[in-house]
Amino acid sequence: MLRKFAVSVFMATTAVGASATTYTNVPLGANTGLPFAYFGNAANPSGDSPKVGQVFSLASDAILSSFSFYALGNTTASFQLNVAKWNPDTNAQNQAVNTVGDNLLSTVFTAVDTFNSAGNYTAIAFDNLGLSLNADTKYIAYLTSIDPTLTHLQLSRTQTAQDASGFGIGHAYFSTIPGQDWQFPFNGNGFLSLQYTAVTAPVPEPETYAMLLAGLGLMGFMARHRKQAS
Repeated sequence: MLRKFAVSVFMATTAVGASATTYTNVPLGANTGLPFAYFGNAANPSGDSPKVGQVFSLASDAILSSFSFYALGNTTASFQLNVAKWNPDTNAQNQAVNTVGDNLLSTVFTAVDTFNSAGNYTAIAFDNLGLSLNADTKYIAYLTSIDPTLTHLQLSRTQTAQDASGFGIGHAYFSTIPGQDWQFPFNGNGFLSLQYTAVTAPVPEPETYAMLLAGLGLMGFMARHRKQAS
């Protein structure tokens, strides 16, 4: 009886932890007909942004598990994902210059680049992030690269008044000066948003941890009991 209870508790807590939500503005794949901007390490940063990012927010606390951007064509370059708070005092849509707040994540590993030959785009995916994010807080997820071979890469984007994927209103920004100001691209026809896919998991409730510990404790007790009985 105790064994069945412990196993059921463990399975229940595992199922809760495994629940995930996927947000994307590219449900049918990246739209390679709408390139966003050149990204890379070209000598002239006015034409090639060394940092390109997407601003977003969440309706509830969550853990960011993975984040993907999309590049046109086939690339095997090395990228890093950074996530920072977006300064609420400087992110008005009508401002030409914006700043980034506290940096929360800088990946120590590079992305997995997966080329889709049918769509002619590369998914730049970062997995196993485990970053806790708060509700109603604006963040920016942005790409950087120190790969010297990376120049003139184009990122795919959408052109909408707002992002309707449920990941919060998102707009694309690019930095022409590393570590300093971010420009808000607006072409007169609508706000620009980088195409992305994000996966989040709910933040476990304290009761979930209590159930997990109880289940593990019971399983340990039964293991010791069987060992003593033998």
